[in-house]
Amino acid sequence: MNNDQRKSMINVRSCFSESIGEYKCAMEMQYDDFDSRTRTLISNKLYEILEFYMDGKSSFFCPGIGSSDTLKERFCKALLSDVFNQSTVLEYGYSFDWRRVFTRIQMVIRNAPFNEVLDVLWYINDWIGKSYYSYTTYFSEEFNKLFETEYVGYRFVDGKIVAITDKCEIEEIEQACNVPYSGCKAHIEKAVGFLADREHKDYKNCIKESISAVESICQIIVGDDNATLGGALKKLKDNGINIHAAMESAFSKLYGYTSDEGGIRHAEGLFVREVSFDEAKFMLVSCSAFVNYLIAEYSKITKG
Repeated sequence: MNNDQRKSMINVRSCFSESIGEYKCAMEMQYDDFDSRTRTLISNKLYEILEFYMDGKSSFFCPGIGSSDTLKERFCKALLSDVFNQSTVLEYGYSFDWRRVFTRIQMVIRNAPFNEVLDVLWYINDWIGKSYYSYTTYFSEEFNKLFETEYVGYRFVDGKIVAITDKCEIEEIEQACNVPYSGCKAHIEKAVGFLADREHKDYKNCIKESISAVESICQIIVGDDNATLGGALKKLKDNGINIHAAMESAFSKLYGYTSDEGGIRHAEGLFVREVSFDEAKFMLVSCSAFVNYLIAEYSKITKG
């Protein structure tokens, strides 16, 4: 048997085969589908995490739940009902087993379209987040690491899956989602939600909410709940925030871009033209970074 007739039997990333150009693993961002290796690793990682939670290997406790068995039962019922739309009424003598339910999840990961694979991950992450007292970002962090390694073009950001892969961008948005000002925080969270929903695209409102977050923090700084962003930017210096003239000009122009005739916030938020994902992402990241900067500067004054 010559070399051309032999079948590949392994799939190892960053190995000798890649060094000689025999690429076995995805080397470009996977947006519209996932290769078999990636699907297998997603399945393995999900099983590992569920075992961590379901079998009591974590230090988290479910609110109002007295035993880990009851927690597993709730998980099984939730998946069967909400995800698979299957009856949760069992015949006498049968019980719920999360590993048995996982075989159904595994079939989805192996065979379903990429968006349904992400739907399952999104749902389980959200369920765990709502079911544990001290839930951290363990689930999302673990999958973000895997997504990065496997060139998956999505990341968990504030509990949602978004087509953003740059670490700095993610950090700016996550930080803005956790600011101590509820109005500003709510705008950023809504913007993330609009950006994450690829099935019902509403990038116009993503931009609207992003710029509204900047307007909200500026109103707090200048002490005027009715100030527009354009007006508030001009008053920042009077309130101790000395931003560079070029930065003030840049955000004044961004405000104009969203507010002039045909702009995002004109005519009830309707754009004359369509808005792209990249345009909306740029606004979300830029506004998140500016919000974080303004809050950092403002805290120097309030604490000083």
